[in-house]
Amino acid sequence: MAVVMVSLVAGSLIAGQNSFTNGTDVQAFLNENFAHTNAGMVIGLIDEDGKKVFSAGTLDNGTDQKLNGDTIFEIGSVTKTFTSLLALEMEQRGEIKLNDPVAKYLPVSVKLPEYRGKQITLLNLAAQDSGLPFNADGLSGKDWLDRYNNYTAENMYAFLAGYTLTNEPGTYFQYSNLGMSLLGHVQELKTGTNYESLIVNRLCRPLQMHSTRAKLPPDLKDRFAVGHDEAGKPAKYYDLKVMAGAGALLSTANDLLRFVAANIGLTQSSLTPLMKETHINRHKDPPHQDSRWMGNTAMPWIDENVYNPPGSHLLGHGGGTPGFTAFIGFDTKKRRGVVVLSNQRQIRSLPVGWRILQAAGLSGKDARTMQPTRELVGTGIAYEMDQTGTLRIKDVYPNTSASEAGLTRGLVVQKVNGVATKGKSMEECISIGKQRADLKASMELVDLALRTTNTVEMVRRKFLIPG
Repeated sequence: MAVVMVSLVAGSLIAGQNSFTNGTDVQAFLNENFAHTNAGMVIGLIDEDGKKVFSAGTLDNGTDQKLNGDTIFEIGSVTKTFTSLLALEMEQRGEIKLNDPVAKYLPVSVKLPEYRGKQITLLNLAAQDSGLPFNADGLSGKDWLDRYNNYTAENMYAFLAGYTLTNEPGTYFQYSNLGMSLLGHVQELKTGTNYESLIVNRLCRPLQMHSTRAKLPPDLKDRFAVGHDEAGKPAKYYDLKVMAGAGALLSTANDLLRFVAANIGLTQSSLTPLMKETHINRHKDPPHQDSRWMGNTAMPWIDENVYNPPGSHLLGHGGGTPGFTAFIGFDTKKRRGVVVLSNQRQIRSLPVGWRILQAAGLSGKDARTMQPTRELVGTGIAYEMDQTGTLRIKDVYPNTSASEAGLTRGLVVQKVNGVATKGKSMEECISIGKQRADLKASMELVDLALRTTNTVEMVRRKFLIPG
């Protein structure tokens, strides 16, 4: 397949002096948190004016090497964005059809779950709406690393044969390592080659991503950072087998900036129209417990219900392994993107990346607990439930119906929309508050200190939760 493209190499884009690629407080944030540690973080920014890479910290590989744009990190589930794109590339070649049942591409002896005759398709796997769970049950190993590394195709076949779908494939988004692993496995079976070769030859080489691999060759090992767990100790590395499509890739900030640049049209190739297809929103606000914070979901890009400033459309994907965290994201309207890679897990890459895209700032925040700014629809109340099952107001957000009604922390929520909260879970109570079609919610509140009971009616509307 001939590929014509404008490559993002040194000199093809010169870093501009606009506020985004200047990074505002990015380098100050990195220096403050990683200047004197044995790990660190690399942040890459890109837009129409150019790219810039910021970093602080070390590889901790027995040398005094500092992290930079060519340092290699495990990127975990960011791998899934490549697996879904590869599925579209294979369909373009005529090797597969995404609307085909997955079973068509597996050995005839393999039994896959169905829902009332509805089969799981390759598209369901790529878009993560197959109905398959986050992980298979019964993974063996002393920790999650061993369970993932030891998982084989035979293990996956055995689980699938005994699993029962609880909804029709395509109904809603449900994040699934298992589903993406199955997609990567199908890709290997269909082409007769391994996952890494497919990614390198079909995606990375056209985009000139020369340092992205699943297993490091000797000539790249000196650039590989040592990962550190939550306690700051050196961590073990992934050696995934059938789960490669869910999280096997390693990459650099410079390579991933090339990937981001292609996704937002700063560079062009035969992959460009396929990348645009992966950005199409397929589901909104998944109802499933495990996916409720995913927000709008594409294939497999998500927005995690983060606030989109006016004139922006944000998509991203995070990743984590025992010793690394990663995030890549972009704004399809403003055509700007961010890559965040780190060889430690105490300060996560995902909230850092989202906040940069939101222009929310990094200074003045606790790096270990900060979150993206999120936009929700509601009355503006955070709840808590004590050991007796009593629902209380934990917090009231500013500029919301609840704050305007004068509600305060500690009030007991006795009824929601006329329904008693006693004996119900917090999620059931929240669900009751959303059931009125007129976007109103009424609450019967008890002030234990004043021994008063009042009923307040509020309007559910959009509000922001600052990270």
